[in-house]
Amino acid sequence: MSTDMQPDINIGPSAVIAGWVEASIAIIVVTARTYTQAKVVGRMGAEDYLMILSLIIAMLNTSLITHAVSWGIGRHIYYLTPEETVNAIKFEFIAQTPGIVAPTLARISFAIYLLKFVGTSKFRRWILWSVVWSQAIVNIIQLILIFAQCEHFAALWDPSVGGKCWSRKVQVYSGYFLGALNCIHDLILTFLPLVILKDLNITRRVKVILGLLMGMSIFAFAASIVKTIELGNLGKVSDFTYFTVSFIIWFTIENYVVIIAASIPSLRPLLLHVKKQVSSKSDSYPMNTYGANRSRGTKGYMPYGEGRDGTLKSTNNKTTTDVSGNGILASKLTGSESEENILPIQKTGDGITKRTDIVMRYDEQDKKDLERGGA
Repeated sequence: MSTDMQPDINIGPSAVIAGWVEASIAIIVVTARTYTQAKVVGRMGAEDYLMILSLIIAMLNTSLITHAVSWGIGRHIYYLTPEETVNAIKFEFIAQTPGIVAPTLARISFAIYLLKFVGTSKFRRWILWSVVWSQAIVNIIQLILIFAQCEHFAALWDPSVGGKCWSRKVQVYSGYFLGALNCIHDLILTFLPLVILKDLNITRRVKVILGLLMGMSIFAFAASIVKTIELGNLGKVSDFTYFTVSFIIWFTIENYVVIIAASIPSLRPLLLHVKKQVSSKSDSYPMNTYGANRSRGTKGYMPYGEGRDGTLKSTNNKTTTDVSGNGILASKLTGSESEENILPIQKTGDGITKRTDIVMRYDEQDKKDLERGGA
């Protein structure tokens, strides 16, 4: 054995453990998100299905990495047999495809989620759609580069196959470009919601809470930066199985942080629903209120959860107010459910067009109370 050889240590299991811990957290968050949209809000949108698909693909990536570690990823390459080397590198390369697709779908999902909050702003819609399409196109190109870099794809992990391959610098430099683009998109998906919230007709307290929830993409931005820096390890062919682990760890962190950060804002209706249930159980008697006060419970105010079309929802309200126009600030309360659009009134042309329809509904007890009051 050469004196400059490092001890036969295995750092691969640390990547596996970290990956599955992150996957477990993501499973909990996405499951809660799915329950919120399906049961609490009552509607599943395209962004919800995209996030579920993103999670499944991310877990496929983690499964392939786990298999690659079982073959020798994490150990110094000179301690591996030829069969172990080939299979370790093979499954690591195969894992790159779902590893690229998963965060791409998560970012697209969050961009689509934000679209319902931008109202009639064409510029903001253009920004979000540019994120969607550039994420799709650039990541597809990256996948093509991965598959096309060798005359025979198997030559990526098995030199005995033969055939010409591009320099590994091609993959590294294209990875740098993709990483830079992802960082830019993470910044857009972090700060654009703050700009959108500034114009919404909601209280400052709710704006702060939503801002914190929607701004969690900043963690994806940080993970994407570190992962991009770690791309340099892909060029260390002489001990690839060992030096690629740090890249795998940050690659996995980025995958799940994007999924978690993009899903947490959708949990707000569930949190408000739970808070309402806890509050209602602590009420000792109902309070008889009228008009707009019906939106207030005995413990203060009735919390609002966001609707699928950019609305806030509340329950147990019998007053219907519909103030609509080109920029729509409305609440539609039907039976036991209400929806309040939180988008600001927008200007069109030379002025503002606004239609106000006020409908008041009374139950029989309300009618008797009013008759007694007028007597």
